[in-house]
Amino acid sequence: MKKKLPITKNKDVVVSWVYTWSKQQDMSIHEQRIVLRILEACQAELKGVKLKDYAGTKRKFEHGLWDVDAQMHVSDVIFSGRDYNEIIAALDSLAGRFFTYEDDEEWWKCGFISNPKYKKHTGIITFRVSNDLWDVFTKFAKGYREFELNKALALPTGYSLRFYMLMSGQVYPLDISLDNLKDRLGIPADKYKDKNGKDRIDNFEERVLKPAKAALDESCPYTFNYVKVRENPNNKRSKVTGFRFYPVYQPQFRDEELEGKELQAKVTARYQIDSHVYEYLRYSCGFTSEEINRNKETFITAQEKITDLIG
Repeated sequence: MKKKLPITKNKDVVVSWVYTWSKQQDMSIHEQRIVLRILEACQAELKGVKLKDYAGTKRKFEHGLWDVDAQMHVSDVIFSGRDYNEIIAALDSLAGRFFTYEDDEEWWKCGFISNPKYKKHTGIITFRVSNDLWDVFTKFAKGYREFELNKALALPTGYSLRFYMLMSGQVYPLDISLDNLKDRLGIPADKYKDKNGKDRIDNFEERVLKPAKAALDESCPYTFNYVKVRENPNNKRSKVTGFRFYPVYQPQFRDEELEGKELQAKVTARYQIDSHVYEYLRYSCGFTSEEINRNKETFITAQEKITDLIG
């Protein structure tokens, strides 16, 4: 049976490396999708969209003094049916989870969401997002990851989603210790160990790595291969201490329209805008080349739709 996919206009979503690489609790896929919708709204805000008017009347985000008030329809998170218990479980569980931030200057901790509500018979869910967490999602000084929203929303498990975010755009291999990887995936330190406390790498692979890789292999533009890292690389019986992940790009799964926009963004406006229009913007209107580049999509659309743009 073909799985039901989200009815959402696809887009590339950017998320800060601070969040991508943060320690996590093991979230359900529905909890992860709520977070994805928050990230989608953050992306819209960065592009100058007024959040109170964002995505129509059922999805709204509005800044308050301490929090962002959020509203969305349950179909933004659960794509088949409307099981009351699933909705409540996702909201209740996510409201009990925390994000922890620490750098050289400060340490803080906040909930992912607060004050969750489900309005029965309407399908509307509401909650609040801390401004501190919102800022983490929208600040990229320490790097970022970019991924296709619809590919992420359609993934079947929280582990596969975390790996998709981690590998998207990655160029070089990533070495991650077993303990660190468990932290990043929200897996308790004592899970996948035998009664003597020895790591069961075979269980970890079968229940975490292989299913996540299979999901990405099936539908995502980025997936991975991996090898075990051992205490003694020359001894195949040596203890496994971690994994080396090799990013794999699968162009057949890349959204062609988004890829076109990505390639267009890499080309300077001087080569995309008619020369006489470019000169007019540059020297008659006083735009700098940087300003034209930042707004080139607007200028390109204008020259296509307006016959005599510069009069």
